[in-house]
Amino acid sequence: MLLTVVTELVSNAYTRKMAEEKVRYLGYHDNLTGLYNRVYLEQEMERLDTDRQMPIGIIMVDLNDFKQVNDNLGHAVGDEMLKQTAEVFRYSCREEDIIVRWGGDEFVIFLPQTTEEEVKTICKRIEEKSKETYVQEVPISLALGFAIKSSTNQKLTDVLKEADENMYEHKQEESQRLE
Repeated sequence: MLLTVVTELVSNAYTRKMAEEKVRYLGYHDNLTGLYNRVYLEQEMERLDTDRQMPIGIIMVDLNDFKQVNDNLGHAVGDEMLKQTAEVFRYSCREEDIIVRWGGDEFVIFLPQTTEEEVKTICKRIEEKSKETYVQEVPISLALGFAIKSSTNQKLTDVLKEADENMYEHKQEESQRLE
């Protein structure tokens, strides 16, 4: 009888521990893509904003025509496109890079200790890999913009905003090119 009680206590403790780990994981990860989420990034920004991490590259990414994919092909296809986009990033980025689903169809990639040339190389890898990745015969089309924090005098939030503005500028150029 004592063995049964001890076994049940150990089992309950293990189950609770696993549940706590799952909650902790979901608190910092996007459920659909498995990438980090915005909450995680906001905490990491404080940790990364040091001289030792300079320069810090930031890439902002937005899926082009994502609303049309959802509207015309359905949300299941849109979800698959988000998952495949996450795989493009995993393939294209380095292990130390922080890939985040910022929200909706926007992503942020933090690249600590990364020069502008290295950021350009990673952007090129992302663009090339996305061009060869399809979801139901629809290619993944991305708008990318980046900025570099090279000085502790710069605010990381300002650099993030600059990357976002550069991404929207790229998106505008692409849409004008296709017209």
